[in-house]
Amino acid sequence: MTVTEIEVRRAFARRAPAAHGLTRAAPQVVAVCREMAARFAHGGKLIVFGNGESGTDASHVAVEFMHPVVVGKRALPALALGNDSATLSGVGACEGFAEVFAHPLRAFADAGDIALALTPDGRCANVRRGLAAARERGLLTVVLSGGDPADAPPADHTLTVGSADPLIVKEVQVTIYHVLWEMTHVFLEAPEDGGTCDTCADRARPMRVRQLLPDGLALAAPEVDDDGAPQEISVALVDATVGRTVLVHGGEAIAMVTNDRSDR
Repeated sequence: MTVTEIEVRRAFARRAPAAHGLTRAAPQVVAVCREMAARFAHGGKLIVFGNGESGTDASHVAVEFMHPVVVGKRALPALALGNDSATLSGVGACEGFAEVFAHPLRAFADAGDIALALTPDGRCANVRRGLAAARERGLLTVVLSGGDPADAPPADHTLTVGSADPLIVKEVQVTIYHVLWEMTHVFLEAPEDGGTCDTCADRARPMRVRQLLPDGLALAAPEVDDDGAPQEISVALVDATVGRTVLVHGGEAIAMVTNDRSDR
């Protein structure tokens, strides 16, 4: 094995624990997306912020929601606070850099909005104050952080990348916010009444779990035909149990459904 091959293997090995951590956080990611979709469905907007490279990621997130590159996806209202350099520099000069996100959030954020913060280690004072201001106004608060989870700012949902390497944190955070975008659209396009997804034309279907299988799989039958032949689905994103009903989209259980009748 050459030196180059060894270094490549080491580079991937350093990233493996953080990537596996994201997989384990799948149920929490689903919960975030479900709540984000509910806010968007009721007219809320997404406000994203961060410093430096996290600020460029915030801009990336905003444009993904506002101008989706996938044909058929609806545009959702989103903005990145770092894009307004005049406001940031003005607030920073008069009130201090720690207030550059909190000030605009207090000025125009509504209680039905979403605040999404990105930070490499959770210790950015302006990000912490911005989230605090958002919580005071009743926004749904989500933070993508890295390093020690204890350093992450208080928020409704915290998704922490388990690495102290800022490059690895950034790489995994890019994956996280793309998943947030994709799954939020899944919930918007596939409501629990069986709506049809704009992109793949699949319908979200309630299915009753018959048997749990290894590797996050299960056998389930459609709720409308509980005596029919069971199908194999993935339940990696939900806490499924035998007898419970799950909402299935594209072969993936994306939410739990309250059963209207007693379990069989």
